[in-house]
Amino acid sequence: MQLKRYLSTFHGLKTEAYFTRLVTTILLCLCLFLVAVLASRPTIVTIQPWTLSEDAQVTRDDASRSYIEAWGFALAELIGNVSPGNVQFIGDRLKPLLDPKIYHKVLEGLESNAQGLMDDRVTMRFEPRRVTYEKSSGKVFVTGYSFVRQGMSFEAEKREDRTYEFVIRIANYAPLLMAIDTYVGQPKTRDVLEKIETRQKRDEEARREEIKDRARYKEPEADRRITTEEDTKL
Repeated sequence: MQLKRYLSTFHGLKTEAYFTRLVTTILLCLCLFLVAVLASRPTIVTIQPWTLSEDAQVTRDDASRSYIEAWGFALAELIGNVSPGNVQFIGDRLKPLLDPKIYHKVLEGLESNAQGLMDDRVTMRFEPRRVTYEKSSGKVFVTGYSFVRQGMSFEAEKREDRTYEFVIRIANYAPLLMAIDTYVGQPKTRDVLEKIETRQKRDEEARREEIKDRARYKEPEADRRITTEEDTKL
């Protein structure tokens, strides 16, 4: 009752008007802040790649893991299935995706291999088994079985484990292929490369120790040989 009586007075009305203006100012600042955030927020496009069952998001310069994996899977399917008749088709599909730094190198490699495939009538097909995305390095690995056949006989087809490695960036909502590599075996992730480097260093240290041991073993023999020669002269 006292608060109601106070607000009905002149001082009470002034206090109420002050707090009303304060709350209105705070709400206005919040609205301006939200407008600025929404205006500067990148547009996010949600899609469902045909190679995956989950949704993927892509912005102007970034993309979700599923989107990168989907492109890696599609590129491995494209590059891994080569025949004398579709080499030119593969090159045309890769041209819009290649980074300028590797553009000429990749196309020259395709052209050099195309003639060899046509002359030897070699056909390659790829069956992907696993897609791995390594966020720390930005690489996507597609591992599966690669089949190489010469001529038309399926009996002469050879199978091997093969990995296709890609570095994919996003530029203006479109994928940009920064690097391509393929090799026999399992993915060379950062952990695998560190283990290989550690093993190489250990082997190098072991070779150095072996060289030192051989040097220490040969020194006494050299001393004994010199002493024997001196005794003979005497």
